[in-house]
Amino acid sequence: MLYDYIYFKIYEWVSKMIDPFAPQITTTIILSLFPLSIFYLLLKMLSLLSIFNYEMNFTTSNTFIMFGVIFLILLFVNQVYFFAYKNWKEIIIFFRKNEVTNRIKNYTRIYIAVCTSIYAILFLFLGYNF
Repeated sequence: MLYDYIYFKIYEWVSKMIDPFAPQITTTIILSLFPLSIFYLLLKMLSLLSIFNYEMNFTTSNTFIMFGVIFLILLFVNQVYFFAYKNWKEIIIFFRKNEVTNRIKNYTRIYIAVCTSIYAILFLFLGYNF
């Protein structure tokens, strides 16, 4: 239910701001990118504590390739989940008609805010070499 509600909230935002023609596809891409931001934050913290040393400066580095593979796996799983297993239209209609608890709303807001802020910091303050 929580993951479906996250899909719904991102779908609403994407359909209004970014992609009014096919927001369901853009939403699955964004949902596939969100766990990568948390994974990146964990790797960065482990690197700062000198527990794990990773290099993500170039697109040929092992960490970048690992992120790419994980993204493709997450994208495939999200596509199967929202298009084959569950119908994305039914999720949108369900949440437009029904209200969810405040706890689910708060978890969704926190998850979206954390993932978005990690990407904002990543793209604004950290340089990246292609």
